Amino acid sequence: MFIGHFAIAYIFHYLFPSLPLWVALVGVSFPDLLWPILVILGIEKATMDPKSPLQKNIKFNHYPYSHSLVLSTAIAFVFGAIISILLNNTAILFLFPLLSASHWFLDAIVHRKDLPVLGFSKKDIKVGLGLWNHGKAAFVLEYIFYIILTIVFAPSSSLVLLLALGTLFHIANMNSFLGLTKTNSFAKGKYTYPIITLLGFGLFIILATLL
Repeated sequence: MFIGHFAIAYIFHYLFPSLPLWVALVGVSFPDLLWPILVILGIEKATMDPKSPLQKNIKFNHYPYSHSLVLSTAIAFVFGAIISILLNNTAILFLFPLLSASHWFLDAIVHRKDLPVLGFSKKDIKVGLGLWNHGKAAFVLEYIFYIILTIVFAPSSSLVLLLALGTLFHIANMNSFLGLTKTNSFAKGKYTYPIITLLGFGLFIILATLL
């Protein structure tokens, strides 16, 4: 899931006005901002299928630090504490881990059974409802999810622009749902997909903050 995560950020920003929007956006993106860095460092591992661009065919071999519910949320708490101190905003200490945890719950809907729960053992329970197995449905449902929550919770001053931004990024991510190409160009380089993931989330956060 991509743009769907950002819709949750709008909810938190709406419910807690003292929470800067950029912090909310970073919070819901935290696992996917941490994951590329850990993959590049060789700490976490994923295998791309060069013959398929579909998300369902990515094998997330090992990613307990960025994408387990318990361990990832604990790491997010540490980062939340740092941001809380820097911004002198106590609420961030508690909200940032919740924002990060929301990422896991949304991912659990679309991922196959590869999301670890605890993150401390190779024998950890792994979950995932596998909506990515139904690419067209996943594409439509994530877009509807983003549109509805954005209309209801996003700042009115930037509503139209945030709707447009989400639409643009969702279309850019279309191939991973629908398999419009027969090969996966992101599988050509060892770090291509992690870098694209980091740039995608980072660019959305920057643009949504500036709107």
